[in-house]
Amino acid sequence: MKRSLLVALLLVASSLVVDSSAQQVVKKRIGSYVENGNVVVAEANTTLAVDIVVETEKFVPGPYAKQAQRLLGANAPLVDKVIHRIVKSDVAVAETSSYYASESVEVDNCCEVANIEFPKVLPDRLSKSPLTDEQAADRAAEQIYALRTARLELITAELGDGVYGAGLESALREIDRLEKEYLELFFGKRSVTYSHQRYYVTVKPAEFEKVEPIEVVEPAEGAVASEVEKPAEKKTKKTAVEVAPQPEPKMLPAKYTVARFNSKDGLLSADDLAGEIIMLVINPTEMSYPESDVKGNLFYRYANNADVTLCLGYDEVMAKRVLPIYEFGRTVSFVKPAR
Repeated sequence: MKRSLLVALLLVASSLVVDSSAQQVVKKRIGSYVENGNVVVAEANTTLAVDIVVETEKFVPGPYAKQAQRLLGANAPLVDKVIHRIVKSDVAVAETSSYYASESVEVDNCCEVANIEFPKVLPDRLSKSPLTDEQAADRAAEQIYALRTARLELITAELGDGVYGAGLESALREIDRLEKEYLELFFGKRSVTYSHQRYYVTVKPAEFEKVEPIEVVEPAEGAVASEVEKPAEKKTKKTAVEVAPQPEPKMLPAKYTVARFNSKDGLLSADDLAGEIIMLVINPTEMSYPESDVKGNLFYRYANNADVTLCLGYDEVMAKRVLPIYEFGRTVSFVKPAR
């Protein structure tokens, strides 16, 4: 048992090592070459897919909302409202052939209500005689209490002799439906729906910070040689063409405005200032790449495993991933092996 458990742990550990090492070698051949008899012109570029699921809650007050406190002992909302909320979000590389591609985002519509408006003829209208709103509310409240009484009598077997089993269950279900319909006349109708939106972001080439060039400083004539530099080690006179080794500039993070959002209108276009910004931030990471061969004629682009963050505003993190970004990587040349 211990031996099998040890083997299982080793297999899991080895698979994790393979996965982590696989992330270090994400590469793509670039340039023009012939493959299967066809000329291929390949470029290494990255497109990111941003998925956002928004929940929309709508509420319509009941026609007897003002009478709820007097007749049912509870306050009811009196105004319409629509509220949008972001409930799911994700970002991934938009390549179907890559195992980094995002899976389809599931949208749950279990709470969706098809019809949220009240009919012109309300369900509590049982006669053609005209009634004021107060009178109609009184009758609706009486009907609610009558339904509750009937439910209790059915359950306690005081009403409907011989109603049991599936018949009793069906009767109770119908009473529940009618009571809900009458209660909506006081407390309103609520609808919850979900919508899924996908945005595509094409990553631009990386930008680098500005680095001041390091110039060669010529020693002044007659200057005393430093202790490190021995007198015997005379240097040849440097010309103005010669330059000192330059530091490698650092890549700058990239920021993209995907869309905008507010709770009143939901998702908005990226240039609509009425909403809060939804921003995609790409931060390159330090990576080691293979050395290029100066005689190489076979080119590969190695991706950088960048930290990709999707934010609402500048503080709230919606999603965070480590994704291979070619634009932040490095091109490496190899010598094509002889056949």
